[in-house]
Amino acid sequence: MIDQLRGLEDLKCLAGARQAATAVAFDLQQRREQATAGVPADEQGAGVAAQIALARRESPAKGSRLLGLAKTLTGMPRTFGAFGPVC
Repeated sequence: MIDQLRGLEDLKCLAGARQAATAVAFDLQQRREQATAGVPADEQGAGVAAQIALARRESPAKGSRLLGLAKTLTGMPRTFGAFGPVC
């Protein structure tokens, strides 16, 4: 059972890392699409955090915090790498 618990913890860490990477990729994709559509630079990315929050069943405010954390973590390769199979 201890091995099962550890395996589930590893899975949880991996899922969190994938969520962070996907959130950052989604933000970049949306910003590119908005730029192509002519949205002013200071308005690009509007609504992205709310969409992430909706997908994760969280409040819009928490979605903003989650996206900010994802951007920070993915910008720190060694720290982000710790979220792999060994958390």
